[in-house]
Amino acid sequence: MKEINDISKKLREKKNEIDGIKSREEELMTKFHELCPEGSDKYDEIRKFFEKIIKRRTKQKQVDREAGDGDEDDEDGGADEEEDYEEDEEDEEDENNVVSLPQEEYKIDEIEKLRDDRMNLYDEKEKILQFINDLESQRKKLEN
Repeated sequence: MKEINDISKKLREKKNEIDGIKSREEELMTKFHELCPEGSDKYDEIRKFFEKIIKRRTKQKQVDREAGDGDEDDEDGGADEEEDYEEDEEDEEDENNVVSLPQEEYKIDEIEKLRDDRMNLYDEKEKILQFINDLESQRKKLEN
């Protein structure tokens, strides 16, 4: 019974961490809107660019793994990454169009930094969610 209570406590802690990540994501979105207001003529394109980091970053991880860097620290086997980057050429073209926009007017460099921060939060959240799933599985086993 003590083990189940410990797992429940860890689950509450991890869910609180996820709430913290969500609030940091909201802060990043606020900063994004400061750099690119919703009324901007390129808002939709730039927002798509900002939110697309997940696919770009996971694609890079897959490329690194295929290069055989020998450092296999990815625990999930990479199944999710393969799904995330099936749309290639059209998305890359859209991203190149955004990157080529005038820096002074659209602040793409700053938005790209926010995008990296957002991806780090996403990675952190994914690890926590996996940990939560593992804890819930352990708890169910113990309850049975």
